[in-house]
Amino acid sequence: MLATHRPALAEPCRLIVNWDEINMWLYQMRWAQATSERTLTSDEVKTLIEEIVDEHAQAQVDRLAICVCSFPWGTNTAGFELINRAEQRGWMTSDANIAPAMIEFDDKYDINEVVLRRAQQHGMQFIACIRMNDRHPKSNETPFFRDHPEWRLRELSAGMDYKHEGVRRAVLSIIQEVLRKHDVDGIEIDWMRHCHMFNPSEAAEHAPLLTEMLVAVRGMLDQAAERRHCEPLVLGVRVPQTIGECRVLGFDLDAWVQEGGIDYICPSDFMYFDANIKVDEFASVTEGSSCQVFPTISAGLSHADRRRGLSPMVLRAAAHNYYSFGASGVSAYNFYNQYRIVPGNEWRKAAPDVMLTEWPQALASLTALRDPAVVSNGDKHYLFHPLWRSREYHTGVTIYDLIELHRDGTSPADTIRLRVADNLGSPEFSATLEFKATGMSPDDVLQISFNGTTVLAEQLPRTFDSDGQNAQEGRELPPFFLYRLVLSPDLARLGDNYLTARLKVNAGTEKVELQEFQILVRDLR
Repeated sequence: MLATHRPALAEPCRLIVNWDEINMWLYQMRWAQATSERTLTSDEVKTLIEEIVDEHAQAQVDRLAICVCSFPWGTNTAGFELINRAEQRGWMTSDANIAPAMIEFDDKYDINEVVLRRAQQHGMQFIACIRMNDRHPKSNETPFFRDHPEWRLRELSAGMDYKHEGVRRAVLSIIQEVLRKHDVDGIEIDWMRHCHMFNPSEAAEHAPLLTEMLVAVRGMLDQAAERRHCEPLVLGVRVPQTIGECRVLGFDLDAWVQEGGIDYICPSDFMYFDANIKVDEFASVTEGSSCQVFPTISAGLSHADRRRGLSPMVLRAAAHNYYSFGASGVSAYNFYNQYRIVPGNEWRKAAPDVMLTEWPQALASLTALRDPAVVSNGDKHYLFHPLWRSREYHTGVTIYDLIELHRDGTSPADTIRLRVADNLGSPEFSATLEFKATGMSPDDVLQISFNGTTVLAEQLPRTFDSDGQNAQEGRELPPFFLYRLVLSPDLARLGDNYLTARLKVNAGTEKVELQEFQILVRDLR
C-alpha cells in the first residue's frame, strides 16, 4: 500500500522551483518583522512560511526543491551528520532584526519539515536539494574544510576534492540522513554550487567517481521507497547549460542517464537567465530513457544587470525555446529578484533594492510556462545578453555572448547564435532584431550578414545614444549606436540564426562590441 503522504503528480511534471536555504522566506520575513511592533512568535513564523508554500501551490508548482545542506557547510567531523540547523542559525543571526523570531522558531520547529508537510498537503512533491561543493565566502571556515586540508581542491581557493573517498562518503552520509529524517519525494544533486568537484586539471579522468556516487544515491532512494512502501523517489541533477562545460567538469551525463538512474536534468547558469540554452543537446542525451530535461529560468539578466525583472514576453520566449527543442518543463532557481514592494500586501514585501515584482505575481509569471501550447502563442521577446566574463564565471568557460571587433585585424569578424522557436519565415509572424554597438565612431560602418545573407545598409538604420546606459536602465554602457533590422522571411528562420558582423569602414580607435541582442516577435495569428 502506498504511503498517503507521498504525492503522486496527477499530471506530468512541468514546473520545478528550487530555493537555497533562506531565499524562499528571508525577504518576506524581514518585512513581516519590520512591520510588527513586537518580535514574531514561532507560530507566526510557521504560518508565514506555510503561506509562502501556499503561494507555490497557487502557482501550480509541481516540485518544490529546497536546499537542506550546502556541503561542506552542513557537516561536522564526527559522523558527518547533517547540521543544517546550525547553518540556518548562522544566516538568522546575521540579520539582527529577524534573528530572535527565527531562532525561537528554529527551537520549536524543523523548517524543512514545515515546508515538506505543507507542500505535500497541496500535492506538491518536496525535493531535498544538496549543494555538492559550496564555495561561498567563509566555506573554508567550516569544520570539515578546516580539519581535512588533505582533501581540499588545491587548484581553487576553497572546496573539497571528490577524488578522495572520504569526501564522497561524507556527502553520501548526508543524503542518507536526509532520507532517514524526512519523508522527501526525492533528492536533487546541485552540482552548480560551485561547479568544480575536482581540480580542473583532473576533472575528466575522475568523472566515473561521480557516476558511482549517483548509482549509490539511486540505491538509497530505492531503499527508502521500499521502507516507506511508496512509489519510487525522484533523483534530479542540476548542471551547467552546455554539454561542453559538463564534460570539462567531469559530469558524464550519458553515464548518469544509463547507469545513475537520474530522473531529470536541470541545465542551468550559475545565476542568470539564458534563453539560448541548447536544450536539444540534453534531450539527445536522455533520448530513449525516462529522464526529463527542465532548463532553468533565473531571475537576473546578467552579472552586470542583476536588478531588472523578466517580462511575461521574455519568459514566454525562453520557455517556447526550451519546449520546442525537447524540454519536458522548466525549473526556476532562486527566483527572488522578481519581487517588489506593493502597497496593501504587507507581509509579502521586502527591501526595495531587491524586489522588482509583487511576490505572488512573481510565481504566477511561472505558471503560464507549464503549458507548451500556451507559450507557443502570443508576442515574444527573445533576449540574448552577455552573462559572465570568463574571469567571473564559476565553470571557467566563457559565457559572454557578444560580438567583439578589434581594429588591429586580429578579429575582423565575429558571429553570435540567436535561437528562436517561432517560424520567422512564416507570414504569421513579424520580427525585429535590435542590438547595441559600443566603441564605434560616427564614420564607422558595420557590415552585417544574417544566416549568410548580407544585410543592405538601408535595411539597418541606427540611432545614437549619447548618454549611454545607466545602472537603472540595465548594464552600464558608454554611448552606443542602437541598430534595428526588420527580419524578413528570406533572412530569418526557425531555430538557430547566426549573425556575423565586421567593420566595413574602420574609422575609429576603440574596440567595437555588439551586445544586448534581442528579437521581438509579433504573433499575427
